[in-house]
Amino acid sequence: MQPLEQETFIRQNREAESPSSLKVVLFGTPSFLINGNPILDTTTSKVEALFAYLVCNPYPHLREALASLLFTVHSRSQANNNLRVLLSRLRRVCEDTILITRQTVRLNPAYEVWVDTAVFQQTIAEQPERALTLYRGDFLQTVQLQDAKGFVEWATLEREQHRLLALQTTLKLIEKHEALGDLERAIYFARQLLQIEPHHEGWHRWLINLYRQAGQQAEAEAQFETCRQTIWQTFKQEPCTCTRALLNK
Repeated sequence: MQPLEQETFIRQNREAESPSSLKVVLFGTPSFLINGNPILDTTTSKVEALFAYLVCNPYPHLREALASLLFTVHSRSQANNNLRVLLSRLRRVCEDTILITRQTVRLNPAYEVWVDTAVFQQTIAEQPERALTLYRGDFLQTVQLQDAKGFVEWATLEREQHRLLALQTTLKLIEKHEALGDLERAIYFARQLLQIEPHHEGWHRWLINLYRQAGQQAEAEAQFETCRQTIWQTFKQEPCTCTRALLNK
């Protein structure tokens, strides 16, 4: 065998031996990378929804169950027909990551899968700061479905569970860094907290107070203005007296 042929043969063997990979981001705007290549066109939110559901539940699903999950219609045959069209679209963009038979649909177990939500859950207890870097927004934040009651209920539960875990962990980190006197890190996580839940006036007060402790009066005043605008836009009322009083201490 010539050197060039041998090099090609070795490279092809290595490629054959390396597992196929799927990288999935479900926090915020979902994205799917198959062997490092992004899926550029998922056609509809429902394609993204189905792909995300199969990734989170990587076992065989009866087609009838998926049809009921994704289509709120009176006719079972209509739901099954809608699913058939959806699976055709999914097959076009997802290559062989999904295995489809006449009875079932499942994620291809041959793929090595990385999912941000799974890593988040696995690392949040031991490496909370690292885990929170994965939380870039609510679970499937941009996926909006109108006629998929079952899916919406599932996604809402997932969203609330992840959001609650992110909030609880962030609160603990703020308390930890404030107690240690590391105001810079405490401020960083307080700002993260308000990105997750911007309408909590008490958490705005906490951040304002952290800025004041750090001697950052201009930032404290700017944060009060952000709080005032947010509270007014959300509740049509002004911040409470105790929030305003922080700037005069």
